Amino acid sequence: MAGNHPGVPGLGDAPFNAGGRRSARPGAGRDVDDDDDGNDSGGDDVHGRALVLASVARDARLNQKFLLLITLSAAIATLGLLQGSAAVVIGAMLVSPLLGPIMGVGFGLATLESNLIKRSLVTMAAGMAVAIIVAMLIIWLSPINDVTPELRARTQPTLLDLGVAVVGGIAGVYAIMRKLSGVMVGVAIATALVPPLSTIGFGLATGRFDFALGSALLFLTNTLAIAFAATIVARLNRFGPSLTAQHTAMQVLGIIVTLGILSIPLALSLNSIVREIGARNAVQTELDRLLDPSDRVDSLNVRMDGEDVSVDGVVLVDQYAAQLNPDLARQVQRKLKRSVRVNIVQLRQQTNAAAQVEEQLNRRVTTLEQREGDSRNIIAGLTVGELVPRERVLVDAQARRVVVQRDREAEGEQVAAAIDRIMASVQANHPQWLIQNGALTVAEAPVAEGSAAEAPTAE
Repeated sequence: MAGNHPGVPGLGDAPFNAGGRRSARPGAGRDVDDDDDGNDSGGDDVHGRALVLASVARDARLNQKFLLLITLSAAIATLGLLQGSAAVVIGAMLVSPLLGPIMGVGFGLATLESNLIKRSLVTMAAGMAVAIIVAMLIIWLSPINDVTPELRARTQPTLLDLGVAVVGGIAGVYAIMRKLSGVMVGVAIATALVPPLSTIGFGLATGRFDFALGSALLFLTNTLAIAFAATIVARLNRFGPSLTAQHTAMQVLGIIVTLGILSIPLALSLNSIVREIGARNAVQTELDRLLDPSDRVDSLNVRMDGEDVSVDGVVLVDQYAAQLNPDLARQVQRKLKRSVRVNIVQLRQQTNAAAQVEEQLNRRVTTLEQREGDSRNIIAGLTVGELVPRERVLVDAQARRVVVQRDREAEGEQVAAAIDRIMASVQANHPQWLIQNGALTVAEAPVAEGSAAEAPTAE
């Protein structure tokens, strides 16, 4: 099954028979131009195809360069998925060397080169194993194992992913034949190869086998679509031996059947996503109709449980609606013709007036707490050394007034001077308060704390 390909290690040493013509090396000073339309295009075209095939074979080799690049790419992709960073994941796609062996499989099928197919499959298998192992190691070492949107996006492949991979494969083959490296960069970004492998590692390391299966399906979809697209384009460009029309039709039919089988789970996944989007739109529409204009949705989660629809969420309302859940379930069920379960929590939202009242109340409470703390500090300062008994210190916290009942004749000159100094010091520490002396007569009894109306006349 192996053909003859010059300069391609492992693919034979005899001249390459591409499209029924033997290759001929260009003369001295001549360059191969794939777009030439001159009369001497036969030999140059054949030799150009041989060079393209040699380049594909080189990119499909398993060597230290390939292993290093796949290791770095898997590490970048895993860290990007854990961070939820699309930019980092795109960087991993650019580093990934997996397009090489995949293109090798495609060209190998087109040229019926068993050596090239085997080499590409071995390289691809080694790259897959290394990428998954690197991802698992990073997941085990990372303290963050949360499911990010970037991770979840690699677990639900659809027919759209298959279409992207097919178109990307066609663009990749064209870029290889025309030596357009910039196009290959775009193909690497569009066709995700390493991120699904990193997601497989995440699923295996965390026990999320549904993630592992979904991402494995995405990788298989992209790989087969790119390889088969490369096969068809290569055959159309006369790579490989000249087959009969019947053989070519059988080859194309096999590719179509394989992609058709692969598209079945992808179609089911796409249908599930479409149904979920339709259910969410219906729920959102009916919920907006049932709520008042001033109400708002804080969170809304709509998911499909088999054929049933489950709705959970939180809404902020001015007035509680007792029939919101049953009314919403009935309206959505009538529109979707499906069983609907609704569990929406209603929270009372504050109006501007209520918020202002609450703010004023909070300020009032803060002020009272501050005054109470000041009064305790003042009492402690005035009664230091027990020169002034506690029962003779009258406090009106509302008016920020303190009266010290004194009998100067009984105190004596020295004690009276000391009490004056204490009062002056406390007054300096609390300038917003009024601290004053009050006369204490024999007929007067100490007034209870906080009763400003019964305080004696100040001097």
